[in-house]
Amino acid sequence: MSFVTGTTTRTARTLLRSSTAAAAPIRTAVTSTCTASAIRRTAVSARRSTPTAAAAVSGSRYSFTTSAHQFQEQPDQGSSNDEGAGAVATRELPLSPYGGRFGVPEQPMSTKSIAQAQANNKRSPFSKAKEGVKNKVNDWTDEKKNLEKRKELLHDFQSGYFAEFSELSKTGSKLWKATPSMINADKALYMPNIIGTSLKTSESVELVDLLRGKISLVAISGTRFGEEHIESYMTPFLKRWPMTADGNSNKVQLVELNIQENPLKAGLVRMMVPFVKKTIPEERHANYVLHYKSIKHLKDPLSMQNSYLGYVFLVDSNCKIRWGAHGPASEAEVKTLLESVQKLSERGGR
Repeated sequence: MSFVTGTTTRTARTLLRSSTAAAAPIRTAVTSTCTASAIRRTAVSARRSTPTAAAAVSGSRYSFTTSAHQFQEQPDQGSSNDEGAGAVATRELPLSPYGGRFGVPEQPMSTKSIAQAQANNKRSPFSKAKEGVKNKVNDWTDEKKNLEKRKELLHDFQSGYFAEFSELSKTGSKLWKATPSMINADKALYMPNIIGTSLKTSESVELVDLLRGKISLVAISGTRFGEEHIESYMTPFLKRWPMTADGNSNKVQLVELNIQENPLKAGLVRMMVPFVKKTIPEERHANYVLHYKSIKHLKDPLSMQNSYLGYVFLVDSNCKIRWGAHGPASEAEVKTLLESVQKLSERGGR
């Protein structure tokens, strides 16, 4: 009986070892299958949780930009774009608020011309003074005009220098883009007249008297930051059309406006005029004008939304603004400026 039991036990062990050996390949296959499934699940989870990983796995042309918090399309590697597959789309700048046009619709007149026209008027000085006082009294008692004045003062308080500086941190040094070519004369507007002080003579000078009959690049700034901007336009311009000792270069000239709207800063600039004379080349003194009053009524027509920036305007012989730009000059803007001046010069300033 024990012999039969021992034989049965050995037979059972032999069968067990055989079945275990036969099951090993099956376990290996099952383990491999489970491992592959786990890898696929991990990849799918990565695609769902990370947009960048999903784009890398699927070969998409989109990548996630954390600074903009949005998907930005990237050009294909085979695309003709210069930036390549890793380029990030730049901010598209609009034209100026008036579609590339600057200025005022009325032709500017100097105060001398206005005084001459008034002298030709047969009305007596007493009647003119009486009318002026009457108009002022009407303005003081006009409720609508008073409300508009309050709104204007409130707007000036809320949109001061700090607000403009904060705007620069968001938009950069370019608020709009210049037109690729100058504006036609029949569609161009006039450069407004601005009265200031000549750096050369320290006497009153009017912008319209400097511009009439000449092709002018008018450069406007009021800060050191803005001066760097206009220098990027003036340097190539003066290299092509240098100023002479009397401030003129045939019919092409540079006119600079230093605008100081803040009374405190204007007082400091007045005291620093001798220093300004030393920093500005002498041949540019005659066409360098200092203005110590506000020009807020001209900022909208000239698209000068930020006082920290520098602005340039190309003005023809009829005082019409044919082209304008601001901020640091790009290669395309410098090219347009030089080509436009050359065309105006060939046409006699028109």
